[in-house]
Amino acid sequence: MKKQERRISLIMSVVMSVVMGIIASVVISRSPNVQLPPFPLFCLINIVESVVVGVLVAWLIPLGKLGQAFCKKAGAVPPSLKFNLLNSIPLSLGNSVIVSAVVNFVNVAQAHSKIPAPQAPPLMAMWMGGWWPLLIPSILISYVLAVVISPLVVKAVMGGAGKGPK
Repeated sequence: MKKQERRISLIMSVVMSVVMGIIASVVISRSPNVQLPPFPLFCLINIVESVVVGVLVAWLIPLGKLGQAFCKKAGAVPPSLKFNLLNSIPLSLGNSVIVSAVVNFVNVAQAHSKIPAPQAPPLMAMWMGGWWPLLIPSILISYVLAVVISPLVVKAVMGGAGKGPK
């Protein structure tokens, strides 16, 4: 069962990270003051960064267990809608906040390194200014995505049983 839970967490993280990489590419590319590589390359780089960070988050932070504990306290049992809605909160919040923060920081740090020192704003101010517009869409899209695809992933990994990890 533990192996299946880990597999579910990894699959969910990869799917959500791919979408967040695309979102980050679109949001960052809309900034008029940033010179970027061609959009397909920039998008691919962001997707790879997002997936790497998302997989690390899935391995290091027990977001699935947090979701299950949250559901247990609320009396939600799989495969109910209430369970799905509540179980998706820690996964989507944790994954979207961490992945968007790291991917945005990498992009901002690269851009910051190309600005002449006397003209460069503080790195942290630049990072926060770029991260805030990315954060809310990342959280919302991650949550909706988790609610929609998690039952499908659980069903595929559990062999069609349709019951979430216990």
